[in-house]
Amino acid sequence: MTETTRTPTPESLSPLERELLGYVETLMNTLQSGTAQFEALEKRSSDMIENRQAALEGSLKSLIASQATFMNAWLASNSHSNGTASTELTEALALLEQAEAMLEAVAPQT
Repeated sequence: MTETTRTPTPESLSPLERELLGYVETLMNTLQSGTAQFEALEKRSSDMIENRQAALEGSLKSLIASQATFMNAWLASNSHSNGTASTELTEALALLEQAEAMLEAVAPQT
């Protein structure tokens, strides 16, 4: 013999079962609302982090470009008096170019 399972209607439930069903519905509604609020918070946080990261990246690129321009101008001006300064500036420029390449590797230009 096959029995068919029927979903009980609220009218067929006892008062205690109806109360329990109400609690379950409230819990489900609260869970859905909490999930939506969490997703919105996560999106705002992600957007804020991405914006700050982009600002830092832009700032770092500007600082690298500024430093490179300064060093190139200094080396080209021949206003330094000894070879040690020129060698140190050349080494610093090489390190700066290395930093720029590393930044480009992790944050390619758009």
